[in-house]
Amino acid sequence: MLGLGSSLVRNITSDAFSNSYSLNFDGVDDYVDLGDSNDFSFGDGSTDSAFSVSMWIKLAEGTKAAFFVKDATSNQEYHIMSSASDKLRFRLYDNDTGGFIQSQMDDNVSTGSWVYYTFTYDGSESQAGITIYADGSSVTQTQVLSGSYTAMENTTADLRVANAERSNFYLNGDIDEVALFNIELSSSQITDIYNSGTPTDLSDHTGLVGYWRMGDDAAYPTIPDKSSNSNNGTMTNMVSGDMTADVP
Repeated sequence: MLGLGSSLVRNITSDAFSNSYSLNFDGVDDYVDLGDSNDFSFGDGSTDSAFSVSMWIKLAEGTKAAFFVKDATSNQEYHIMSSASDKLRFRLYDNDTGGFIQSQMDDNVSTGSWVYYTFTYDGSESQAGITIYADGSSVTQTQVLSGSYTAMENTTADLRVANAERSNFYLNGDIDEVALFNIELSSSQITDIYNSGTPTDLSDHTGLVGYWRMGDDAAYPTIPDKSSNSNNGTMTNMVSGDMTADVP
């Protein structure tokens, strides 16, 4: 969908936390571009550091769905997306060798309803340190090492929501309350954030380095970063109406 250039404002900041909007993606060319920042990288080619991603997703289609991706040609760091067989994975790349470590859900990714997903990594340079959670609980998953892996590198790839630049995957569905942390979230922290299925304010959470509310406090086409780092995102190939009132 082509942008309309509207200056529509959605729920500009109020004192009380509320969740009124999410972003709807068409699965064809819609995405949010967060750009490149050192805040988004967790490896220096020699060692990794811990990080976590959390987000609410309601998929219309589970095949080749890109969730949260920093992975471009010759600039591979990490991606969260589903495969051609609807298996959701969190993969980290060693850009020098092309090797990777990953964890992949054994069951197919869910469609048609909101799910709170969390993806954690303990920085150990091992696939055993990667965990996927759905609605606050660790899922049955298979961890894999492919090729040679030392650590991720800090590349110049843009971080994108709902698009994988290198593989040209998109996401058909809705995304809300995307957060990036420079810690491995604990299971108790994940349970607290899940909050029995109701999104809660993460702006003061320990380790927060990026927080995109996907419509709330936003003025099209900018999706503000509500963390202290101000790495705002840009709605790309989208219209103001893609900020919808469908929320968890």
